[in-house]
Amino acid sequence: MTARPYVKPPRHISDRGVAGRLRLGRGFSECELSKAGISVEKARRIGLPLDLRRRSCHEWNIKILKEHLSKLSETS
Repeated sequence: MTARPYVKPPRHISDRGVAGRLRLGRGFSECELSKAGISVEKARRIGLPLDLRRRSCHEWNIKILKEHLSKLSETS
């Protein structure tokens, strides 16, 4: 099973810019991959979902990536 990222949903003006929950995202951003120590090529090889359009970098996704890498290294 591959790791899935979480992103904030779009904010509406009526919500006053507050997004209280997270939703499953399309893929990890390039910034999140680099902070976790993974290149884009390596992420493609191990089957991680990528969303190169995203420019945000969320700490919880970096944590998910590091945990996924540790699980992969344990099985290898």
